Amino acid sequence: MQRFKKFVFPVVAVLGIAIFSIVGRTSATDVDYVYEGEPEVVAVTFASAWCSVCKILEPRLAEVVPEFSDKPVKFVRLDFTFGQTGSLETQAEAEGLSDLYPRFKGATGFTLLVDRDTGELLDSLTVNHSKDAMRTAIAQAIALAQREKNADPS
Repeated sequence: MQRFKKFVFPVVAVLGIAIFSIVGRTSATDVDYVYEGEPEVVAVTFASAWCSVCKILEPRLAEVVPEFSDKPVKFVRLDFTFGQTGSLETQAEAEGLSDLYPRFKGATGFTLLVDRDTGELLDSLTVNHSKDAMRTAIAQAIALAQREKNADPS
């Protein structure tokens, strides 16, 4: 019986963690990225399965994302459910977020709007933003990134 308990507990724990990380998770990045050019803004959500704020923010953001499917913005989710893994840093680097990632890694419950070319933080979305406020902030970030890109003489 002791051997059985030693076997069952780890199996149940692993299954519980897996189920916890999958169930009830609505990600804004579930929407296909349709824009054909390079994104000018990266909307990166710092989230985890255990973050109660994320459970409000992400479904709200997911309702807004489809409206930007043909706009130069890419929605990315950095999932800290299992800690600050090297794969998250690699993902951040691939999205042009190398400078911002160290400042925000491990924190959850917000989305940063970042200029893809400069790495500049343009705005942030929190649980305090309504869907309309999110739409406005994303549209303004895109406009600002495009304006800065057009003003760049290089």
